[in-house]
Amino acid sequence: MLEHRQDDPRRSPSLWPQAGVRAQLTGGALMWLIGASILLVRGAAYIQGRSWHAYALAAGLALGVIKSRYLLEGVAERAVERIKARGRAWFPGFFSLRSWALVALMMGSGMILRRMVVAPDQIGAGFLGATYIGVGAALLLADRVFWHAVFGRSRNGAVL
Repeated sequence: MLEHRQDDPRRSPSLWPQAGVRAQLTGGALMWLIGASILLVRGAAYIQGRSWHAYALAAGLALGVIKSRYLLEGVAERAVERIKARGRAWFPGFFSLRSWALVALMMGSGMILRRMVVAPDQIGAGFLGATYIGVGAALLLADRVFWHAVFGRSRNGAVL
């Protein structure tokens, strides 16, 4: 009987979906893009129609640029390196278990904040809106690290 090695592509199929590096990178990029989109839309809805919405928008965007540059770009770079080092692997594993736990914690925190702080026509909605815009903008800006990796470009635009 022929034995198959662990790294042999002809081995019996796994119960878990396997994906190549590019598919995992695309999955990570899409997750960040979806998260950023949700936060930006929710944030805009919270500050809409307020007399001081321009200030909240500006504060949120400034927060987003700073957070992206000094925190999330590094997180994205480490995630890209992790995916590249893993090679073909379990698709949902494009983020580590710790990263998925952090996503769940942030989503839960957002739900709790919305229920505790936000009421229609109160100032808390504006602050939460600015926070959502900031975090969404940061995710959107840092997401380019994933997309550059998907399309084989470095952060400065050079082809890899």
